[in-house]
Amino acid sequence: MPESQPLKLPEKAKRDETWPAAQQNHAAPVEKNDQRDAEILPKITYKLEVDGRLKSEHPTEEAALLVARELKRKFPQLRVAIIDAKGQRALQ
Repeated sequence: MPESQPLKLPEKAKRDETWPAAQQNHAAPVEKNDQRDAEILPKITYKLEVDGRLKSEHPTEEAALLVARELKRKFPQLRVAIIDAKGQRALQ
């Protein structure tokens, strides 16, 4: 087994010494803008209800209708409905 050697640590850096530019990390302040975040997030307006339970949400009626038709094609025994943002059923 090789004989262990003492660990050599670098000398302590002086407090007034500046770091090289590659090692300096400057974090830019992050501003929180709620209005901007609201514009980025999609507004979900149509929900898919399967056998009385909400299963998925879709931004457009066409997207929800496409998923509902595919489910009914694969599983005709399911009761599928599309509910809009106001809580009204669009399709059963």
